[in-house]
Amino acid sequence: MTDNLLSLLKNRQKLTKAQLDQFVLVQWQQGKHFDRLPLKALPDYKKFDAFPWEKIDCMLTKIVKQQEDGLSFGFDMFPPKSAAKGDMHVHPLSSRLITVLEGYGTAIVQTYKGKMAKKEVGPGDVILFPHATPHCFWGAEDAPMVVEVMLGPYVPFEHPLHTVCPKKAKVIAQDYPDLFKPCHVDELEQVANRVVALQAQGLVELSEHKVMEWGDEFIDVLGGYETPERVCDI
Repeated sequence: MTDNLLSLLKNRQKLTKAQLDQFVLVQWQQGKHFDRLPLKALPDYKKFDAFPWEKIDCMLTKIVKQQEDGLSFGFDMFPPKSAAKGDMHVHPLSSRLITVLEGYGTAIVQTYKGKMAKKEVGPGDVILFPHATPHCFWGAEDAPMVVEVMLGPYVPFEHPLHTVCPKKAKVIAQDYPDLFKPCHVDELEQVANRVVALQAQGLVELSEHKVMEWGDEFIDVLGGYETPERVCDI
Protein backbone atom coordinates (compact mmCIF):
# COMPACT_ATOMS: atom_id res chain seq x y z
CA MET A 1 0.00 0.00 0.00
CA THR A 2 2.85 2.41 0.82
CA ASP A 3 3.85 2.85 -2.84
CA ASN A 4 0.25 3.61 -3.83
CA LEU A 5 -0.12 5.98 -0.89
CA LEU A 6 3.08 7.82 -1.76
CA SER A 7 1.92 8.17 -5.36
CA LEU A 8 -1.43 9.54 -4.24
CA LEU A 9 0.17 12.11 -1.93
CA LYS A 10 2.77 13.20 -4.47
CA ASN A 11 -0.06 13.97 -6.89
CA ARG A 12 -2.28 15.65 -4.33
CA GLN A 13 -2.49 18.83 -6.42
CA LYS A 14 -4.49 16.86 -8.99
CA LEU A 15 -6.34 14.64 -6.53
CA THR A 16 -10.14 14.67 -6.54
CA LYS A 17 -12.60 13.83 -3.80
CA ALA A 18 -13.83 10.82 -5.81
CA GLN A 19 -10.27 9.49 -6.08
CA LEU A 20 -9.64 9.92 -2.35
CA ASP A 21 -12.94 8.24 -1.45
CA GLN A 22 -12.22 5.30 -3.73
CA PHE A 23 -8.64 4.87 -2.50
CA VAL A 24 -9.67 5.00 1.16
CA LEU A 25 -12.57 2.60 0.68
CA VAL A 26 -10.56 -0.01 -1.24
CA GLN A 27 -7.62 0.05 1.19
CA TRP A 28 -9.92 -0.13 4.21
CA GLN A 29 -11.87 -3.04 2.71
CA GLN A 30 -8.57 -4.87 2.23
CA GLY A 31 -7.71 -4.44 5.90
CA LYS A 32 -5.12 -1.73 5.23
CA HIS A 33 -6.49 0.83 7.65
CA PHE A 34 -2.99 1.44 9.07
CA ASP A 35 0.18 2.17 7.09
CA ARG A 36 3.45 4.10 7.33
CA LEU A 37 5.15 6.78 5.26
CA PRO A 38 8.86 7.65 5.25
CA LEU A 39 9.48 10.73 7.39
CA LYS A 40 10.91 12.63 4.41
CA ALA A 41 7.48 12.43 2.73
CA LEU A 42 5.69 14.26 5.56
CA PRO A 43 4.58 17.88 5.01
CA ASP A 44 5.75 20.66 7.33
CA TYR A 45 2.63 21.94 9.06
CA LYS A 46 4.56 24.92 10.46
CA LYS A 47 4.61 26.44 6.96
CA PHE A 48 0.90 27.11 7.49
CA ASP A 49 1.19 29.18 10.67
CA ALA A 50 -0.73 32.00 8.92
CA PHE A 51 -3.81 29.81 9.37
CA PRO A 52 -4.72 29.92 13.07
CA TRP A 53 -5.88 26.90 15.03
CA GLU A 54 -9.57 26.69 15.91
CA LYS A 55 -11.12 24.70 18.76
CA ILE A 56 -13.36 21.83 17.58
CA ASP A 57 -14.50 18.88 19.67
CA CYS A 58 -11.48 17.39 21.48
CA MET A 59 -8.84 19.02 19.29
CA LEU A 60 -7.54 22.07 17.48
CA THR A 61 -7.89 22.19 13.71
CA LYS A 62 -7.00 24.30 10.69
CA ILE A 63 -8.22 23.78 7.12
CA VAL A 64 -5.68 25.21 4.67
CA LYS A 65 -7.19 24.22 1.33
CA GLN A 66 -10.67 23.37 0.04
CA GLN A 67 -11.35 22.31 -3.53
CA GLU A 68 -14.57 22.92 -5.43
CA ASP A 69 -15.46 19.22 -5.19
CA GLY A 70 -15.15 19.35 -1.39
CA LEU A 71 -11.79 17.62 -1.00
CA SER A 72 -9.99 19.45 1.80
CA PHE A 73 -6.56 19.47 3.40
CA GLY A 74 -5.72 20.54 6.92
CA PHE A 75 -4.11 19.75 10.25
CA ASP A 76 -5.43 18.62 13.64
CA MET A 77 -3.72 18.88 17.02
CA PHE A 78 -4.73 16.51 19.80
CA PRO A 79 -3.94 17.55 23.37
CA PRO A 80 -1.65 15.66 25.75
CA LYS A 81 -3.34 13.48 28.34
CA SER A 82 -6.48 13.50 26.22
CA ALA A 83 -7.58 9.87 26.52
CA ALA A 84 -10.61 10.87 28.58
CA LYS A 85 -11.66 13.27 25.82
CA GLY A 86 -11.11 10.91 22.90
CA ASP A 87 -14.64 9.53 22.66
CA MET A 88 -15.51 7.07 19.91
CA HIS A 89 -17.40 8.84 17.12
CA VAL A 90 -18.24 8.77 13.43
CA HIS A 91 -18.27 11.32 10.61
CA PRO A 92 -21.34 10.24 8.61
CA LEU A 93 -20.60 12.27 5.48
CA SER A 94 -16.85 12.27 4.85
CA SER A 95 -13.91 9.90 4.52
CA ARG A 96 -10.54 10.46 6.21
CA LEU A 97 -6.86 9.93 5.43
CA ILE A 98 -4.78 10.94 8.45
CA THR A 99 -0.99 11.10 8.78
CA VAL A 100 0.80 11.68 12.09
CA LEU A 101 3.39 14.46 11.70
CA GLU A 102 4.54 15.20 15.24
CA GLY A 103 4.10 13.69 18.67
CA TYR A 104 2.66 10.35 19.70
CA GLY A 105 -0.72 9.00 20.60
CA THR A 106 -3.28 6.26 20.14
CA ALA A 107 -5.59 5.55 17.21
CA ILE A 108 -8.59 3.23 17.24
CA VAL A 109 -10.61 2.49 14.12
CA GLN A 110 -13.28 -0.02 13.20
CA THR A 111 -12.07 -2.43 10.53
CA TYR A 112 -13.98 -3.71 7.51
CA LYS A 113 -14.66 -6.92 9.48
CA GLY A 114 -16.34 -4.92 12.24
CA LYS A 115 -13.60 -5.33 14.84
CA MET A 116 -11.84 -2.42 16.56
CA ALA A 117 -8.14 -2.04 15.71
CA LYS A 118 -5.89 -0.12 18.12
CA LYS A 119 -2.42 1.21 17.36
CA GLU A 120 0.10 3.39 19.17
CA VAL A 121 1.07 5.94 16.52
CA GLY A 122 3.85 8.43 15.87
CA PRO A 123 5.37 10.41 12.99
CA GLY A 124 4.83 8.64 9.67
CA ASP A 125 1.90 6.51 10.76
CA VAL A 126 -1.19 6.68 8.54
CA ILE A 127 -4.80 5.89 9.49
CA LEU A 128 -7.58 5.85 6.92
CA PHE A 129 -11.27 4.99 6.89
CA PRO A 130 -14.42 5.76 4.87
CA HIS A 131 -17.39 7.83 6.03
CA ALA A 132 -19.46 6.62 9.01
CA THR A 133 -16.62 4.49 10.45
CA PRO A 134 -16.29 4.55 14.27
CA HIS A 135 -12.89 5.81 15.41
CA CYS A 136 -11.10 7.93 17.99
CA PHE A 137 -7.69 9.45 18.71
CA TRP A 138 -5.84 10.84 21.68
CA GLY A 139 -2.42 12.27 22.42
CA ALA A 140 0.34 10.91 24.63
CA GLU A 141 0.94 12.05 28.20
CA ASP A 142 3.51 14.77 27.68
CA ALA A 143 2.97 16.61 24.37
CA PRO A 144 0.34 17.26 21.70
CA MET A 145 0.05 15.08 18.60
CA VAL A 146 -0.23 16.85 15.24
CA VAL A 147 -1.69 15.13 12.18
CA GLU A 148 -2.38 16.02 8.58
CA VAL A 149 -5.97 15.35 7.52
CA MET A 150 -7.39 14.81 4.05
CA LEU A 151 -11.17 15.03 4.11
CA GLY A 152 -13.74 14.14 1.50
CA PRO A 153 -15.45 16.54 1.99
CA TYR A 154 -14.80 18.96 4.84
CA VAL A 155 -18.00 19.18 6.93
CA PRO A 156 -18.26 22.35 9.08
CA PHE A 157 -18.42 21.85 12.84
CA GLU A 158 -21.85 23.52 12.90
CA HIS A 159 -23.33 20.89 10.58
CA PRO A 160 -25.62 18.50 12.54
CA LEU A 161 -23.83 15.48 11.04
CA HIS A 162 -20.29 16.72 11.58
CA THR A 163 -19.81 14.20 14.40
CA VAL A 164 -22.20 11.60 15.78
CA CYS A 165 -21.72 9.04 18.56
CA PRO A 166 -21.74 5.44 17.20
CA LYS A 167 -24.90 4.33 19.05
CA LYS A 168 -27.00 7.19 17.73
CA ALA A 169 -25.36 6.90 14.32
CA LYS A 170 -26.41 3.25 14.10
CA VAL A 171 -30.04 4.11 14.84
CA ILE A 172 -30.10 6.97 12.34
CA ALA A 173 -28.40 4.87 9.65
CA GLN A 174 -31.00 2.13 10.08
CA ASP A 175 -33.96 4.53 9.89
CA TYR A 176 -32.55 6.97 7.33
CA PRO A 177 -29.76 5.22 5.39
CA ASP A 178 -29.68 7.96 2.76
CA LEU A 179 -28.26 10.33 5.41
CA PHE A 180 -25.21 8.08 5.85
CA LYS A 181 -23.83 7.95 2.36
CA PRO A 182 -20.90 9.74 0.70
CA CYS A 183 -21.89 13.37 0.37
CA HIS A 184 -20.95 15.91 -2.28
CA VAL A 185 -20.09 19.35 -0.93
CA ASP A 186 -23.09 20.86 -2.74
CA GLU A 187 -25.42 18.53 -0.82
CA LEU A 188 -24.26 19.51 2.69
CA GLU A 189 -26.84 22.24 3.23
CA GLN A 190 -29.68 20.08 1.94
CA VAL A 191 -28.68 17.25 4.29
CA ALA A 192 -28.41 19.65 7.23
CA ASN A 193 -31.89 21.04 6.57
CA ARG A 194 -33.36 17.55 6.45
CA VAL A 195 -31.70 16.50 9.71
CA VAL A 196 -32.90 19.66 11.46
CA ALA A 197 -36.45 18.97 10.25
CA LEU A 198 -36.29 15.39 11.52
CA GLN A 199 -34.98 16.63 14.86
CA ALA A 200 -37.85 19.08 15.13
CA GLN A 201 -40.28 16.19 14.62
CA GLY A 202 -38.53 14.15 17.32
CA LEU A 203 -37.51 11.50 14.77
CA VAL A 204 -33.73 11.97 15.06
CA GLU A 205 -31.75 12.44 18.27
CA LEU A 206 -28.28 13.94 18.21
CA SER A 207 -25.90 15.00 20.96
CA GLU A 208 -24.91 18.64 21.27
CA HIS A 209 -21.51 19.41 19.76
CA LYS A 210 -19.16 20.45 22.55
CA VAL A 211 -15.79 22.18 22.53
CA MET A 212 -13.30 21.06 25.14
CA GLU A 213 -11.44 23.37 27.49
CA TRP A 214 -8.00 23.05 25.93
CA GLY A 215 -5.88 24.82 23.38
CA ASP A 216 -6.38 28.51 24.19
CA GLU A 217 -2.69 28.92 24.91
CA PHE A 218 -1.80 27.72 21.40
CA ILE A 219 -4.43 29.91 19.77
CA ASP A 220 -3.33 33.00 21.70
CA VAL A 221 0.34 32.53 20.82
CA LEU A 222 -0.45 31.99 17.15
CA GLY A 223 -2.63 35.03 16.66
CA GLY A 224 -6.16 34.51 17.93
CA TYR A 225 -9.30 33.15 16.32
CA GLU A 226 -9.60 35.03 13.04
CA THR A 227 -9.26 32.87 9.95
CA PRO A 228 -7.54 34.52 6.96
CA GLU A 229 -9.51 34.48 3.73
CA ARG A 230 -6.93 32.94 1.50
CA VAL A 231 -5.81 29.56 0.24
CA CYS A 232 -2.29 28.18 0.42
CA ASP A 233 -0.94 25.36 -1.72
CA ILE A 234 -0.29 22.11 0.09
